[in-house]
Amino acid sequence: MRQNHSQAQQRSVPIRLAIIGSVILGLAACHNPQPPTHLSPPEVTVSKPVQRDIVDWVEFTGRMAAINFVKITPRVSGYIVDIPFSEGDIVHKGDLLFQIDSRPYQHAYEQAVGQLEQAKANQQLQEVTFTRQQRLRDTGVIAKEDYDTALSNKNQAKAQVVSAQAAVDSAALNLEFTRVTAPIDGRVSRQLVNIGNLVQADIAELTTVVSVDPIYAYFNVDELAELRYQRLVKDGKLASSREGGAPVYLQLQDEKGFPHEGTINFADNAYDSSTGTLLVRGTFRNPDGFLVPGNFIRVRIPASPKYRALLVADRAIGSDQDEKFVYVVDPGNVARLRHITVGPLADGLRVVKSGLRPDDFVIVNGIIKVRPNSPVKAQQGRMEEFSSDDPATPLPSSKYQTADWDSEKRGHSTP
Repeated sequence: MRQNHSQAQQRSVPIRLAIIGSVILGLAACHNPQPPTHLSPPEVTVSKPVQRDIVDWVEFTGRMAAINFVKITPRVSGYIVDIPFSEGDIVHKGDLLFQIDSRPYQHAYEQAVGQLEQAKANQQLQEVTFTRQQRLRDTGVIAKEDYDTALSNKNQAKAQVVSAQAAVDSAALNLEFTRVTAPIDGRVSRQLVNIGNLVQADIAELTTVVSVDPIYAYFNVDELAELRYQRLVKDGKLASSREGGAPVYLQLQDEKGFPHEGTINFADNAYDSSTGTLLVRGTFRNPDGFLVPGNFIRVRIPASPKYRALLVADRAIGSDQDEKFVYVVDPGNVARLRHITVGPLADGLRVVKSGLRPDDFVIVNGIIKVRPNSPVKAQQGRMEEFSSDDPATPLPSSKYQTADWDSEKRGHSTP
């Protein structure tokens, strides 16, 4: 047994020596670190700010509304016998929408015509009688009382003709009202009654018709925006919305930009005290009927006259708490941090109101790899390629050449 223990100790000696050797090699490596790898300057894309004449805008939400909205109700009672229109169609003024059974009204009209003819015949008889009585009175053959009776009968017959004529006209109107027609040009809604239903005059709603072209857009303007606008109008820089002609632009939910142009033709006479807003209305052409009453919309109106501005891509702008900044590359290929004041978006680029010069080269791609006052490898690009409308980054090798940047920076002054 003692012999076996001695043999086990002899086998463990090489293992211990191997472990000790590994530890020694590790310590040696710690005392001989590898030399640091040299980091090359990050590649970035630079461009000068875009100079463009722009207008500041303010945007609001609203709804489309038809200029004319008509509820179709019958003017006579009766049973519906025909509905010739198709639901949702464009109709024109005078088109037949509903036909009410006209037979009772046709009979009433013919009866009124007969009574008129009877009244006219009686009037003719009374006029002849009066003429005869007048000649007899002149010769003293009849008493004055008979003459007065003849005169009264003539006048009553004349009045009866007038009354009978009014009855004929009324019966003709009622007969005409059995044809329920479109009062305006526009788009008709669905039918609210079916053939065979009894409808009551001035009570039953049959359908609705809304005008299509032109069309209104209603939106609410907050008080501060309205005050700024009115001050620009007072200074003669913008057209007054109350006088008409002030432009307004409209966007539907699935559209980019504001492709529909109209004019403001109404502003309310008082603010809504519960919301602090003023109701404003614009008019838009709608020849194809694409704009529909009730559409949710965004509108924008000018908030400044046209002015010259510098614009950069949003991706070139960094944020430091509440401050905005960009990196500008100097002639020595060193990135300098520049604080800026920004404005609204204009055609996918951000307006820079202060802190930037037209000849500055702004880092527009690769900003995340840049540190202030650090060298960079700049390549020339175009600011428009990085607008918010197209966030995809172009390949530097396909559009931008280092040689172009080298030629540009030779004429660039130090910021």
